[in-house]
Amino acid sequence: MINNVLTILQDKLNGPNGLYNSNFPNDLEIAVVGDIAKHDDDTQRLNDKVIISLLSAEEESTLKNMPRYQQVVVDDKPVRYDKESTPAYLNLYVMIAANRSVYSKALLNISKVIEIFQTNNVLEYAATDPKDNFKFRIELHSVPFDQLSYIWGLLGGKIMPSVLYKISVIKITANQTTPIELINDVNIQSIKVN
Repeated sequence: MINNVLTILQDKLNGPNGLYNSNFPNDLEIAVVGDIAKHDDDTQRLNDKVIISLLSAEEESTLKNMPRYQQVVVDDKPVRYDKESTPAYLNLYVMIAANRSVYSKALLNISKVIEIFQTNNVLEYAATDPKDNFKFRIELHSVPFDQLSYIWGLLGGKIMPSVLYKISVIKITANQTTPIELINDVNIQSIKVN
């Protein structure tokens, strides 16, 4: 699910009205999903690219108290309840960094990334099964300079033009339900208490 979200961001940046610049005709697929911490490692194909990396995921606590039992109704009569596993609603923190060989290209790319996601701040994942479709919201996330310095220190120390986004809300659910039968009869026997 998380990979699908990052791939949608990549496709949006590489698509029409994306990062392609006719002044640089050799740059067709500029945005890639990858580990920004490995930007110096030549095996990752991250040189001269705009890199989309997941920095962190957190649970959305406001959606944590959802009901676990779903009523099953047949002919307008409740038959049973199904116990479903509670879905995890996540917020993703994603860094988009321009690891370009020319600094002016990096600045142009980051400016274009901000423009694209300000215009298209709600994106949709279209699965082959329509019930698996979902929408998510992407918003710019400001980070104080000292925290940004700390993040880049963890990622390898080489600071490059970048922007951080918060992606809300990704729903991850286990595909299993447990049927629970309704109680139709209650047998109460008298209990003598001394």
